[in-house]
Amino acid sequence: MLVGCAQTPREAGVLRVAQESDASTLDPAKAYDTTSIKFARVLYRGLVDFDQNARVIPELATRWTISPDGKTYTFQIRDGVRFHGGEKLSSRDFRFAIERMLDPKTASDGTSFFTNIVGAKDWIADKEKPLAQQKLQNIAGIECPDDSTLVFRLEKPEATFLANLALPFAYAVPREYVRALDKEGKTLSQNPNGTGPFRLKEWVHDGWLTLVKNPDYYRAGVPKLERVETQFGVGSTLQIMLLEQGNLDVQDITSAFPPDFLRLRDKEPWKSRIEHAPMMDFRYIAMNNEIAPFNDKRVRRAVNFAINRERIAGFLTGRVTLAKGVLPPGMPGFNPQLRGFSYNPQRAKQLLREAGFSPNKTQIPMLYPTTEPWYAKAAQSVQADLKAVGIAVDIVPLRFGDLRAKAGTRGPNGARLSFNGWLQDYPDPSNFFDPLFSSRSIKKTASLNRSFYQNPTVDTLLETALRETNQAKRHELYRAAEKQIVEDAPVVFLHHSENYVVRQPWVEGPVLHPMWSAVYEQLAVTE
Repeated sequence: MLVGCAQTPREAGVLRVAQESDASTLDPAKAYDTTSIKFARVLYRGLVDFDQNARVIPELATRWTISPDGKTYTFQIRDGVRFHGGEKLSSRDFRFAIERMLDPKTASDGTSFFTNIVGAKDWIADKEKPLAQQKLQNIAGIECPDDSTLVFRLEKPEATFLANLALPFAYAVPREYVRALDKEGKTLSQNPNGTGPFRLKEWVHDGWLTLVKNPDYYRAGVPKLERVETQFGVGSTLQIMLLEQGNLDVQDITSAFPPDFLRLRDKEPWKSRIEHAPMMDFRYIAMNNEIAPFNDKRVRRAVNFAINRERIAGFLTGRVTLAKGVLPPGMPGFNPQLRGFSYNPQRAKQLLREAGFSPNKTQIPMLYPTTEPWYAKAAQSVQADLKAVGIAVDIVPLRFGDLRAKAGTRGPNGARLSFNGWLQDYPDPSNFFDPLFSSRSIKKTASLNRSFYQNPTVDTLLETALRETNQAKRHELYRAAEKQIVEDAPVVFLHHSENYVVRQPWVEGPVLHPMWSAVYEQLAVTE
């Protein structure tokens, strides 16, 4: 795959895309950044999926039942499905996938979504012991009566459990194949073997990744594409140039530089080829609440007042909405009356004086990802704003995978300040609050709660909301939690994004999905 200045011949059935950053993994247990999920979900499949209206629908399960008390889920597995390597799908492959994901050695970001399964916490504790002291063979609350039946038993009713099962963390992996890889010292990331509509042909890190059609996919006529070619290391300006030359077929322009974005948005032929929708995300700067000076709420609130978020939004040319709290507009439970932080450097200085904070001589490292061009400008803007109130920071660019690892590490080896983003897994407020602000999400490594924020009042509100079945009552509980979170200011509340995608006229099918960043299995490229 080559990047050039001339138009290259295109092929029917071949989709060409480009992006700045490589995927961090193709292992579904670890896939939690946008790029990795994009590939994991077409290489693998789960029990359920989301449709174009964000509703949970059957995938590798044909049907399911839920007990009257809401604590037992029984799934019937689709017959005749095989992995890319030829292995027949079994209910035991789902159990193995979740047990593997919950094993601390896997270092998955997904553990907090599944600890409500009976025996999950015992399984995690058992796997933390030396091998000779481990006693558990399986998680007690996951049962496989036969190859076609899978049963989950929960400790408490959970309104979002079905949605959790649609995430890559719960995708089936062939148990004997993975065990063989482990013995050989190989990884599933480099040797994926799923049940999805595409297979991996080639992955050159920081170069390109090629997917090819799975001819044995269980759904007739899917996928329509023969091949998907993704090139990495292509900056925003070059992406637009390749698009305009006809060398790219579909392109995300959400983070394109303002002049390029405005030219495409406002002028034909591209204007009529652009589709956009709320991304349902939350961009923020995590402050490590366990390490000085950010263990003082007054300092954290001062940082929020010190930062000019409108200036940062300007780098994205109107493609964002300033965040007053955590939830994006349009999310169930969104509170339009919530009062957030305004730009007020004088108030910031006052709070720092009250906290006894003296201008620091040793710069605090502030990490930002190199995935999107606006981050560098935003980091420089924040650095200047904080310097103006007496907080010296050193901005540090990192590859996304490295930043995620650092920001998710607890203690002095972790990050003190880091830019982060959260994209909904499913349309429920719990999917924002529980991972980012519940103490249950704090881990030694791969912590989703990257501010390491703990507030017992918030924890109680979130736990109560998760078990509440009345939606109006749930939303009130989440609004109370959000109000307290804003008061405590564990993070800098930046903005929510709008997703923009442009397609060539020869691309057919949906290029936007309410849950996934790409649905390659539904696209077609014509002559």
